Amino acid sequence: MSVATPRRALIAGASGLVGQRLLARLLADPAYGEVHALVRRPLSPTHRPAGDGARLHEHVVDFAALGRMRDMPATDDVYLCLGTTLKAAGSQEAFRRVDFDAVVGVARLARRFGSTRCVAVSALGADAGSRVFYNRVKGEAEAALARLDYASLTLLRPSLLDGDRAESRPGERMTLVLTRPIARWIPARWRPVGAEAVARCMIDAGLRGDAGLRIIESDRIQAFAG
Repeated sequence: MSVATPRRALIAGASGLVGQRLLARLLADPAYGEVHALVRRPLSPTHRPAGDGARLHEHVVDFAALGRMRDMPATDDVYLCLGTTLKAAGSQEAFRRVDFDAVVGVARLARRFGSTRCVAVSALGADAGSRVFYNRVKGEAEAALARLDYASLTLLRPSLLDGDRAESRPGERMTLVLTRPIARWIPARWRPVGAEAVARCMIDAGLRGDAGLRIIESDRIQAFAG
C-alpha cells in the first residue's frame, strides 16, 4: 500500500486573524510535512500555535523586495492571508503595497519555486472595475493571481471577519457587536464570517486542489463554521 508523500505549504500572513488559525491547522494536518512561513519579523510566542513546531520554518523577508529574492524552499501549496485596511496602512499607496504588491509578489515567488496550488483570501465585492478603491485593488490582485499559471487557484471572498484581533479596529468591532445578535436574519452572503471558518475553507481548498480557478463567496464559506 503506497503512502502519499507529505506536501509542503507556504503561508504569508501567519500573524493575522485568519493566518494564525490557518497556521495552526497546517501544523496539525498530517498531509503537510513542512510548513514555511514568510514573516516580516519572527513570530511571537502568542502567534506560534501549539503542536509540531519542528515542521514550522520561519523565513524573515522584506515583502517590498520579493522580486530580488534568489533563494527559497520549494513548496507545493501557497496560502495567502496578507491584508490590511486603509486606516492602518495610512494611504492608498501603502495599502496597495500590501494587498496587491505583497500578495502577488509572494504568489509569483512561490510559483517560481514550484508551488502549483494557490489559495488566497480576497474580499466580498472584489472587482477590478469597481469605483471603490478597496474593492478595485482586491479585484486587480485576483486578476494578477489568475495570470500566474497555477494549476489550482482558489480565491475566497469573505464578508466582515469575525474574531479577536490583536490590533484595534473600532469600526469593525462596533459592526460585529451590532450584527452578532441578528446574524441569523442577515443573508448568508453579507453576515460576518468567522476567521476559523475561513481557515478551514482554505485548507480544504488547498488539499482538494481543484483544477483551474475557483471562487468561493462568503455564503459558501459559512458552511465551514462550527
